[in-house]
Amino acid sequence: MAREGTLIGDRYRLLGPAGQGAVVWHAQDERLDRIVAVKPLFDEPAPAIPVQRGAICDVVDEDSTTYLVLEYPGARTLTELLDEHGTLAPGLVARFGAQLAAVLAAAHDEGVLHAAVDPDHVVVSAEGHAAIVAGAGGCGARAYLAPEVLDGGFPDFPSEVFSLGATLYAALAGRTHELEQAPHPVTEAVLQLLHPSPTARPTMAVAEELLSAFLPRRPGSRPDGGARRAAAGDYRCV
Repeated sequence: MAREGTLIGDRYRLLGPAGQGAVVWHAQDERLDRIVAVKPLFDEPAPAIPVQRGAICDVVDEDSTTYLVLEYPGARTLTELLDEHGTLAPGLVARFGAQLAAVLAAAHDEGVLHAAVDPDHVVVSAEGHAAIVAGAGGCGARAYLAPEVLDGGFPDFPSEVFSLGATLYAALAGRTHELEQAPHPVTEAVLQLLHPSPTARPTMAVAEELLSAFLPRRPGSRPDGGARRAAAGDYRCV
């Protein structure tokens, strides 16, 4: 039986189910460093496949089971992905979180604050790379603001760590913000970003390290696809 971490066809590493109760899996294509969807055939009941219809890129036979490998949806906001899937696999949340934390940490190194980190400002490409888009000059949605900001304080680096944690928690728990299963280690890492005390939260750079620890690695690979941390100028363009 397929489970998280299983390698299908010596290439596709299963990251977790694509939504609650689904038999479709999110997986990392370790050859091309991209996200795909993997669907075992002949499973019942068969849910709607959360990928572009007809976008089959591989067929793999493994342990008497045939798997369809399908393209991941095109560039969309995290809000749109959650509207479709409900939740994302913990391994996928860790990947996206590490990518976002790397970019935000680079900005923090340059003294730059985004101040609007929420699912509406996170965009995921068809290859499965997450990026932050520029805010409209104000704070993000209230549900993703740190408690000290809600109490009237100004956004700062610790509050941005909280906003990233709240965004990733929403991807794990969905609209209800209630986890249906026992906490996954990725959830426990995300909860560190949500500590009510700003001084007890990790820095953004440490958050990147926490989330990167859950990613399947090839020698020399990085969660951002091999690129070094972006400079602040690159950050403003994503």
